[in-house]
Amino acid sequence: MKTMINKTLSSLLPLAALGLAVVASPCVHAEESSPVMLSLLNPVQWPSSQSDVGGFRLSLLYGQCDDFAGLDIGLVGCATGDFNGLSIGGVNIVSRRLVGLQVGVVNWNSNGDESSARRSIGVQYGLLNYADSFLGLQDAWINISSGNMSGLQYGFLNCAADVHGVQCGALLVAGVNIASGSVSGCQIGIVNYAGRMESGLQIGIVNVIARGGFFPVLPILNGSF
Repeated sequence: MKTMINKTLSSLLPLAALGLAVVASPCVHAEESSPVMLSLLNPVQWPSSQSDVGGFRLSLLYGQCDDFAGLDIGLVGCATGDFNGLSIGGVNIVSRRLVGLQVGVVNWNSNGDESSARRSIGVQYGLLNYADSFLGLQDAWINISSGNMSGLQYGFLNCAADVHGVQCGALLVAGVNIASGSVSGCQIGIVNYAGRMESGLQIGIVNVIARGGFFPVLPILNGSF
């Protein structure tokens, strides 16, 4: 089992590199674009919140832009468009596609597009992580993916619709894992729940599989192959 987790973590390392690479891609959607944004509390900022930013943003209290590419630092930072790069702050918000790394108390990505070409990719690290369809790593006390989660969720409470990968409680066992849809992979925690088990295992004190498991409820081990 440790080997499985190590392989999963190793496969996610390239995703972390996305966040560390500060890239300034062309900004074409907004009326304005700027290499720098400085914000006190939107709308007290330069340039305006309708602008794209490719480079660096500093938000002392709250900063907002459209598309963003680069390094984002601040108390609360919001991109109403796509985000590519590294975000470090108290609350990091991306309203469309995320490609990169979010590090904060709360990391929020409400990208509603689950297509393979537009799904969010990267790493979220904090106390509360939320994403719609997500490929990568969510590491926090509470991790939530309302869509398809592919990769690893690691925390005390891990929730997703569909899981393709691993849901793992903190310290390997101290957690609750919930997949309301289907699971293809592994759930490790105190309590594990899957709406349907396509292929994989549950390891924990209470293991519940509504459809497709060895049994609906089993201690220690449950699953389907």
